[in-house]
Amino acid sequence: MAVTELALVRGTGNLPAEVSRFVGRRRELVDVKRALERSRIVTLCGVGGVGKTRLAVRVADEARDAFPDGVWLVELSGLREPGLLARNVADALRLPDHASGDPADRLAEQLADQRMLLVLDTCEHVVDSCAMLAEVLLRAAPGLRILATSREPLELMGEHIVLVAPMESPGEDAPITGCESVTLFLERAEAMAPGFRLTEANQQVVATLCRRLEGIPLAIELAVVRLRHLSIEQLATRLDDRFRLLGTTRPGRGRHHTLRSAVEWSHELCTEPERLLWARLAAFPATFDLAEAEQVCADAELPADEVVTVLGRLVEKSIVICEQDGVRYRMLDTIREYGFERLADSDVRLRLAGRHRDHYLALAERAASEMLSPRQLDWVTRLRTENANLRVALGHALSAPGEEVLARRLVIALQPYWLATGSFGEGLSWHRRALNLSLEPDLDHGRVLTGAGLMAGLLGEVDVARPMSTSLSSLAEKLDDPGLAGQALEVRAVVEGQAGDLRAAVASSMDSRQRFAEADRPDLFSLFGYAVWAWALCFDGRAEEALALAEDGLSESQACGEQFVRSYLLSVRGQARRMSGDPAGGLDDLSECLRIKERLNDLFGFAMALDVVTACLADLGENERAAVLLGGRARRWRGHHAPGGARVFTRNFVKLIHARLQEEVPEAALQSAMRRGAAMSLTETIAFARGEPADPGTPQPEPPAKRLDALTPREQEVAALLADGLTNREIAERLVISKRTVDSHIEHILTKLSFTSRTQIAVWISSPPTPPT
Repeated sequence: MAVTELALVRGTGNLPAEVSRFVGRRRELVDVKRALERSRIVTLCGVGGVGKTRLAVRVADEARDAFPDGVWLVELSGLREPGLLARNVADALRLPDHASGDPADRLAEQLADQRMLLVLDTCEHVVDSCAMLAEVLLRAAPGLRILATSREPLELMGEHIVLVAPMESPGEDAPITGCESVTLFLERAEAMAPGFRLTEANQQVVATLCRRLEGIPLAIELAVVRLRHLSIEQLATRLDDRFRLLGTTRPGRGRHHTLRSAVEWSHELCTEPERLLWARLAAFPATFDLAEAEQVCADAELPADEVVTVLGRLVEKSIVICEQDGVRYRMLDTIREYGFERLADSDVRLRLAGRHRDHYLALAERAASEMLSPRQLDWVTRLRTENANLRVALGHALSAPGEEVLARRLVIALQPYWLATGSFGEGLSWHRRALNLSLEPDLDHGRVLTGAGLMAGLLGEVDVARPMSTSLSSLAEKLDDPGLAGQALEVRAVVEGQAGDLRAAVASSMDSRQRFAEADRPDLFSLFGYAVWAWALCFDGRAEEALALAEDGLSESQACGEQFVRSYLLSVRGQARRMSGDPAGGLDDLSECLRIKERLNDLFGFAMALDVVTACLADLGENERAAVLLGGRARRWRGHHAPGGARVFTRNFVKLIHARLQEEVPEAALQSAMRRGAAMSLTETIAFARGEPADPGTPQPEPPAKRLDALTPREQEVAALLADGLTNREIAERLVISKRTVDSHIEHILTKLSFTSRTQIAVWISSPPTPPT
């Protein structure tokens, strides 16, 4: 399932919308919900195609109200590198990647105070890594619960295993109405063949089919597709012949065998070109588009101009799923696995993996070549869509013998993407692997050193970045390359800034600019050097110089049409204006900066800009807005304990702002405002920082007046405890009343305030009161 990228916010998540009606599973829904109440880790186990994912998503959706920080689906089927599991989870949660250390530990810190449900889907191929990560997260985050789907248990202490069996099949002489597998069959059959209806004449045939398919949802769905071209009687006859040909099912493997039979039957009903494309599409770990299918899968045996037709036929047969936007395609895990098995020859698999790698190398290099152009934002969006494919291509190139040069090229090509999106942790890990390749220290080696050193420096890993800067300087001197020398000095400037030596950082930046001018080879590193230099000047107290330098950088940025460095330069110009006595002008710059950061999904740069916005608002006397954003910025930095390039520059003046607000704002009001900020989504925070409604196109409902006398004293107590994050059961224990009574109080509160969720109550309680009229 494709997951929409949303912010990690209270009361939300990223569950996909259901594209067809959920059928049956009433008993399982109850069992899984009860298991989640009793255990913090629940694993749905069952054969492939039995409906584990659909059940998990349905349970998560119905459990939303119990998790104020949201329910989040993490799809693992496309993950081929177990070491990227924590990063994959963070990506799904839209958490930033700008702290050093172990990714699992970073993620644990970020989730420490969250009350959320995490759905880890398709764990079996990385089951050991999932078990280790789940254990780390559950220990660190007492409010976290995990619902996993896997063909085998995670084998964790406290794990509650729910076996997901196939749907109920009709008995030989029992009525078939109300039987789950029959209901599913009829639901899908009526959609696939609109004229189909259950009649007295065909009901026994339907019952036989459902029994033969053993109630496995995927097998039923694959069989129903045939109703487009076959009558129900023909379908039953051919399916029965198919199963007899394969022999009776063996003990312990029956349902796997039934599903495999259904998949194999679908395969046999495909033409040879369809089978060939099916197998080759298994190279894609997640989604793909038509052009990618043509590039990776076509050859003399399957010409490119035939791929569109063959792909269309696979969509018609439900082998390939067309995403809702109609542009991208995907295969279910079981279907993809079967296709991969058909690539029996290891040489064929290697050739296909090589074509996949070559395609994404070309894509990444094309993107890199246009990163200093008006197409930059479009390329960032495209590469984000291709993240799973890019990771597979990187993993293959870095591990396959003889692919070292191509692997290094791919890492270099993705540098602008990792920098623009603030993905420093992941970028650094790929750079480190590239630096371990046995290659000559040439210009490309220097480029990898530059990317690694800059990302390590921005992460605050000074001890890692400093020797990289030294090695880079030596290599630049050996190659007599002024551009590389400029990059070495830029990395050194970041390291010196991290160490607090701002004057040295300014001097290195100045030297770096001179070497870049000598090279006359503009690239993203040379342009980013303006931002590094300007921030160093700014926090060395030289605001006017920083302002002038930011203007120079913005002129170069505007000339080429890029947005990434522009956003950083707007941020530093905003701070320089604030320091020069113009916080209102600073806010104008920061508003534009935040707009760009949102499009880039650069959470590192966003958190940095938010610090400056908070300071500007405080300087303007807008203490309430500043206090709200103080809570919001604390949440954005939470879990990022590294000194961090942006944070080392901004944290000192933010401490001063906090101290000032503590003097000027009553403590209760300050804490209330900060809680409001911490409860905001990313989109809400950006809108609030820019002084706009969260959705300018949608009228915002007026909040009810903050009059506690609208509630009874007991309801006020319940609302206050709810705002503190307690569950209904915990509130009941605190007030020594029954949980049912608490449920009733909350229903009354929702009715009186015209609210629909617990989150609204919590935000309302935390907001400043309206004076009595």
